[in-house]
Amino acid sequence: MPSGVPPAYAPRTVTVFRIVFAVVAALVLVYAAYLVRSILVLVVVSGFLAVGLDPAVRALERFGLSRGIAVAAVFVGILLFIGGFLFAVIPPLVQQVTNFAAHLPKYVQDLSKTNPRVERFIAANNIPDKLRAATQSAPTIIGGSLATIIGVAGSVIGSIFKMVTVLVLTIYFVMSLSRIRKGTLRLIPRTKRERATLLLDPMLEKVGGYVAGNLAVSLIAGLLSFIFLALAHIPFPVALALWVAIADLIPLVGATLGAVPSIVVAFVGSIPLGIATIVYFIVYQQTENYLIAPRVMTKAVDLSPAAVLLAALIGASLLGFVGALMAIPAAASIKLVMQEIVLPATDRQ
Repeated sequence: MPSGVPPAYAPRTVTVFRIVFAVVAALVLVYAAYLVRSILVLVVVSGFLAVGLDPAVRALERFGLSRGIAVAAVFVGILLFIGGFLFAVIPPLVQQVTNFAAHLPKYVQDLSKTNPRVERFIAANNIPDKLRAATQSAPTIIGGSLATIIGVAGSVIGSIFKMVTVLVLTIYFVMSLSRIRKGTLRLIPRTKRERATLLLDPMLEKVGGYVAGNLAVSLIAGLLSFIFLALAHIPFPVALALWVAIADLIPLVGATLGAVPSIVVAFVGSIPLGIATIVYFIVYQQTENYLIAPRVMTKAVDLSPAAVLLAALIGASLLGFVGALMAIPAAASIKLVMQEIVLPATDRQ
């Protein structure tokens, strides 16, 4: 008998072929997923929103509405809210930004009067006249730049396309969520299907709880911002607070996006007021990140504050926006699997 592996233990050609084919197929699927990663992100976000909106749809169904009408009512309400908000906020914000740009040279001059060194630097470099000339010529420069117009238009159209895609996919997912659930369960062997059902439904409830918790955190952000803006006599406190609440729903950058309009409007009033607004939002964002959000999410998804904070940080670091969106319900699902499957199995050993 020749040296080497005994014939009885040598892998068959068919087995080797199957292993190679499985590896190649897996690599091809991974590469294909990489090529369409932007579309997959939209699908994941749409599926997440569909699961999160499903409790509201089921609540309307309990009042006797069909699922189609309940879905339509939820999305019409969302669109009406967003449309009314934009109609109320955009005109005053545009006016305030325009006024701020027009009065920027005066603000610089007022700042120079408080510090002799700053005054000498501003006078030596003729900064007010340069700012005045820049603000007056900015519309002409932007209007005459075809490349800038095309680039901005392309970005806007791309963002609108993504938003419409997410909206349409979310509607389809919500409408067919029960069929998707049944189809997913059919992929599991019949002997384990009942056990999987007992795990899948609580996992979906965790996503709904996360969305409800996120809405609660955003409501707190909008309410506290309204109180500060009203006490500070900053114009349009209701509109600005609504924007803070809506933007706070966005992971990673939402808090910053929500603060920017309020800070701009505050600086239009006065520089000290603008600085005070920056300080408020910095303090609030840290309070929300390390105190409010972990405690709210603890009740919403049954995770400890430390686990909520750690999951959000890890998810954002690994997958950015999608990771931050999915991290907390994923952590809650992992905890559920550990409690229902892993720990009981180890206890039986």
